[in-house]
Amino acid sequence: MHPEREGPRGRRPPGVPPPRPPVRAVLPAGLPARLRIRCRHRGENLFLWPASIGRAVLLKRGAEAELRRTKYLGRDAVEKSRVPKGYRLPALDEALRRARIRTEAKLIGEARAAGVSVPILYDIDLVENRLVMEFVDVPTAKAVLEAGGKKADDVCRKIGEAIARLHRADIVHGDLTTSNMILRDGKLVLIDFSLGERTSRVESKGVDLRLLKEALTSAHARGPEHFEAVARVYRRGYAGGAAVLAKAKEIEERGRYT
Repeated sequence: MHPEREGPRGRRPPGVPPPRPPVRAVLPAGLPARLRIRCRHRGENLFLWPASIGRAVLLKRGAEAELRRTKYLGRDAVEKSRVPKGYRLPALDEALRRARIRTEAKLIGEARAAGVSVPILYDIDLVENRLVMEFVDVPTAKAVLEAGGKKADDVCRKIGEAIARLHRADIVHGDLTTSNMILRDGKLVLIDFSLGERTSRVESKGVDLRLLKEALTSAHARGPEHFEAVARVYRRGYAGGAAVLAKAKEIEERGRYT
């Protein structure tokens, strides 16, 4: 009990709440105590295990985020942090980056619940505005499609199935390129939901497919053929697929005359 809150003979005055119990962080068994971090939060001593252990190595720097390879409790991991924007008011910039990190983390969880393979999310840090996810060192769908053969046909089928599951759950990825699709143990894993959103709008889902078609036709010699294979599977897997594909075609035609 704080001395200033004590009444006569140590009794608590009316209306003064009892002291909070001490806050203790639960650490995984067997971890060396010397690696714990001591900090203060609301007057309490906290001992926390750091999310990233070891030096983080920059993998990619984009306009909105930076990716670093690191360790999380001994596991290979990727740390994704939102880049501050100097042209925005600091308070607005902080709020936007935090909201986008929170949205991306939520979409990853919802995509997994919808049956889509996504990276395992280890940690969400809304103070530093970053996510820590498993590191997956496997080929991208882009590399497999470029190689061609039967594997390319199988990848197109898996792309169609994954997008159908997303759109059935009213999840729009926002950046459906073959570089944001990786293949692990025979499964297609979708990554980078930073431009995604939850919406039932056919227009938004049509934009998703339009972006995929553009990515396929611009980066792959058999791009149009690949997209048709994706579209066939997508239409079978999603009841609203025909309407979304029609909207994607409409969006494409709009672009030709603007």
